Amino acid sequence: MMTPLPAHAMPVWSSPFPCDPLPELESVPFPGPPGSLVLFDSPDRVLLTWKAAGLCDGAELERLQEGYRVLATLHQAGEHTVLARWQVPQADAQAPIPDGITAALLLLWLQATPEGLADYLQLDAHYLQRMLRAQGQPRQILNQWLRHPAQSLDRDQPLEQQLHSTLEEMERLKRSEEKMTILMEQVRDQQRRTRRLLGSLLPPDQPFEAES
Repeated sequence: MMTPLPAHAMPVWSSPFPCDPLPELESVPFPGPPGSLVLFDSPDRVLLTWKAAGLCDGAELERLQEGYRVLATLHQAGEHTVLARWQVPQADAQAPIPDGITAALLLLWLQATPEGLADYLQLDAHYLQRMLRAQGQPRQILNQWLRHPAQSLDRDQPLEQQLHSTLEEMERLKRSEEKMTILMEQVRDQQRRTRRLLGSLLPPDQPFEAES
């Protein structure tokens, strides 16, 4: 069922970030005219999209912060309909679970820069809780990282060289797993510190659900 849009909303949409299109509405340059629909996606999904598209240039976090700052300003002004992409077209859609590895890295960033996602949290107040749940146990994050595909074979390389490269990659992953297993307890300590930090960042009316 399509999420009903306000009567004053124009049949166009825009977004400062990569976003799945709305086939029933026309896309226009951000921020679009007053009364139009403005969409946003979660930070982890935006970063992964930029990475997959080869658009990482070292200024991703600054672009992320600036985009959400503008979105929060539009939302407060009230002249645009600002919605999360997962809220359209299904009114009962659940917010996506953040990628575990990206969530872990974002939480480390927030430890150094607690205000980094302040504007985004005005739009999605429960994002911190979802990031913590996405982390799960350190072993899950490790397994997720190990499941990332190894470098693809080069068709121009001789077969023997390709096999040698594959064996080297497997040995590298084995060594990495051994090192990461040693670091797992350190990650658990890091998570405990992160939960304490995020507990202090959450608004008073939003209880913090600490996980063991």
